[in-house]
Amino acid sequence: MLDLTSLHCPLCKQHSLLKQTQVCPDYLTKHPFTLLHCPTCDCYFTQDNLTTTDHHIDYYGPTYYNSKGGKFSPWIEQIFRLNHQRNAAQFYQKFHPQSVLEIGCGRAYILRELKQLGCEVYCLESGTAADWILNNPTVNVVSPPPNQGWPFPANYFQLIIFWHVLEHLPDPVIALQQATTVLAPEAFLCLSVPNIASLQAKLGFATWFHLDVPRHLLHFSKHGLIELLKQHHYEILEVTSGDAIQNLYGWFQSLANLFTPHDTNALYRFLQGGIARSTVAKIPLLIQLLTVVIWLPLGLLGYVIEELSGNYGTVTIYAKKKSTTV
Repeated sequence: MLDLTSLHCPLCKQHSLLKQTQVCPDYLTKHPFTLLHCPTCDCYFTQDNLTTTDHHIDYYGPTYYNSKGGKFSPWIEQIFRLNHQRNAAQFYQKFHPQSVLEIGCGRAYILRELKQLGCEVYCLESGTAADWILNNPTVNVVSPPPNQGWPFPANYFQLIIFWHVLEHLPDPVIALQQATTVLAPEAFLCLSVPNIASLQAKLGFATWFHLDVPRHLLHFSKHGLIELLKQHHYEILEVTSGDAIQNLYGWFQSLANLFTPHDTNALYRFLQGGIARSTVAKIPLLIQLLTVVIWLPLGLLGYVIEELSGNYGTVTIYAKKKSTTV
């Protein structure tokens, strides 16, 4: 776990963390959380202010993952499946890796596609993940004991993927160090995260769709993540939009949340279907649906501005491990 009590930011080591006055609630449990901010790297950290009782709550329960069949209703899940297949094809075309490790693969849509393309694929997961994640029949899922190194040979993988996972990890610095150890020299790292310094994040901040406290423990800025990679001797190859679907929907839901600031992501939970839909309050959902004539065109405009400025709601960075790194 990152030390948030030290005198300096645990990422850039340049500035002390400043406690934010704005409270950020979990959209599922409504539990309030505060964030700590580093003015130098512009990253934020979710402060653990839970009570002893709250620590027993599973913030990754069925209302978050929905079901092992999919996080969304079938037709939306199919869109995400096809999108991940497209991402996997792009990874293969860019890097032609023989062996791939993904950290936190979820339903393993990316790894399944890479396996079909001939790659040797592995997934690294927490031992507390759901059984249907740990027992995936199509990919090799490895779950090392806590506080132990990753159980792979040094310099083994040609590609390591953190696809919207780094922000969930209790210590992303150690995770990046472990990744550097098992990644081959001149091989590639792909990271995709929400961008806390983006235009859509600044719009409402506490109601930003991609904030997702307390599951997101660290909230990266594009600048902060680039500097962290450089600290670990990576060459930055490309900085691009994280995912068009996530960026566009981030605008829509974040704008809709402004109309229901005390009950956010109602439309998102409705679109998920299943268990998640059963938790949606009718009045916030109705308000978000009725205000579509406002947030839809504004969201499209925001998306275009974001694309033109390069200040994306989610950002993907491709980096190469320098050959001098041990």
